[in-house]
Amino acid sequence: MKIRSYEEAIRYLEGFIGKVIFKVDKATLKHYDPLERMRTLLSLLDNPQNRFQSVLVGGTSGKGSTSYLISHILTTAGYKTGLTLSPHLQKVNERLQINGEQISDTKFTDLVNFITQIITQMKKMSVGAPSYFEILIAMAFKYFADQKVDIAVVEVGMGGEFDATNTLYPLIAVLTNVSLDHTNVLGRTVEKIARTKVGIVKGSVHSLGDLVVPRGPAARSSHPTSSKKMSSGLRPAIFLRALDGTPSARVTPRLVVVTGVEQKSVIKIIQERCREQGAKFFLLNKDFDYKVNKESRIWTEFDFQSKVVNLKNLHLSLLGQYQVENASLAIKAALELRKFGFEASEENVRKALESAFFPGRFEYILHNTKYKIVLDGAHNPIKMKKFLESLKKLFPKNKKIFVIGFKFDKDVKKMLGQILKAADKLIVTEFRAKTDMKLNAGMDVKSIKYYVSGANYSGGVYWEENLKRAMGEAFKIAEKDDLIVVTGSLYLVGEVRDML
Repeated sequence: MKIRSYEEAIRYLEGFIGKVIFKVDKATLKHYDPLERMRTLLSLLDNPQNRFQSVLVGGTSGKGSTSYLISHILTTAGYKTGLTLSPHLQKVNERLQINGEQISDTKFTDLVNFITQIITQMKKMSVGAPSYFEILIAMAFKYFADQKVDIAVVEVGMGGEFDATNTLYPLIAVLTNVSLDHTNVLGRTVEKIARTKVGIVKGSVHSLGDLVVPRGPAARSSHPTSSKKMSSGLRPAIFLRALDGTPSARVTPRLVVVTGVEQKSVIKIIQERCREQGAKFFLLNKDFDYKVNKESRIWTEFDFQSKVVNLKNLHLSLLGQYQVENASLAIKAALELRKFGFEASEENVRKALESAFFPGRFEYILHNTKYKIVLDGAHNPIKMKKFLESLKKLFPKNKKIFVIGFKFDKDVKKMLGQILKAADKLIVTEFRAKTDMKLNAGMDVKSIKYYVSGANYSGGVYWEENLKRAMGEAFKIAEKDDLIVVTGSLYLVGEVRDML
């Protein structure tokens, strides 16, 4: 089939949403490898994931921000850097970025046209057609390989061990944190979830055959790359070159794991996995740390410390103290990449943090020079708690009108309990965005009303199924200095952003 427009390409891809059901079932895992379909897809694409270096970012909260910040530091340092995020906020092209620029609609359509031929083949095979998410990850890998990126930063979709992104053999694996989310799939305890997430910790890193690791942006154009496929059973070698270009050292690299987890039981699980896989382990608040000095509505000033570096008075333009934690993980990951030849200087780190912009995450907007709006995609109790703490600190005197909506599978009761303590007025609404696994995963107003009604909330509540009218109501009742806060789901925030 021939796809003739970008709009047609989007419709084609969305036809795969919800068609493949992913379930972690120990009984069936003995007979079925959940990654077999993804590996088949990549093999038919000539294994593009083997043609670039990578950083893989997993965890429960902060994956997207941490992935973005790592990629932004590397781009600022002069490396051609791919970035794939999930879900996208407003446009699917966000999932295929190089140096902060989304793939064009034309190139995206060409990629879809190419991959339709592969999907047609797979439909006739025992593995069947891939899922929506698998297709997009495969497209990102092919795009990065075709564009010859130096390195790609890849956000894990869900879990880790059986996620489509876990076909990579990264140089660095980041585990931001672990808390309860996607419990219907990953498990109902943080320990069970952690055991799935640590699946991205694998003993070998990907050397692209006998890769000469770049020693800086200037070396990029001259270092040879190889499309040799790596055997997953072997620990690959990397050849480093001296300044004159001659091979100077052969090193057997170890995967580096950087994490911000706090629970002792989860730390133990990660440490055990690292020992099994021969990976180097770095823990926030032990091997590296940060200290917040000042917070404002423009930036947060903080210090970063580790055993080898001390960076004072860094300015992060992403708001919220929790973003400092994400930034610290990103800095540590960037510093550890030096071991593999990717050199990011202190100046690169400072410039990247100062110029960072990641929409939909504590995004402060002055709309039509009149309305103060904060957009944040917090969608689980841990994220919501951290967001509301920062919101109170940065806007202590402003009355707050919350516009909220949720996905059907989230811990709505707990999040509402947090929101109602912070909200002066509440507008409950719905979103229509398509998710990776379901065409309409938004919770309806009637279901949310059940939770609000039992919460003994004394503020004003407005019920409006139509999101555009809900925002209109927020603008109507907002007085001078009132803050309109849109939160509860990244999908909700994306739809609101489309309206502003």
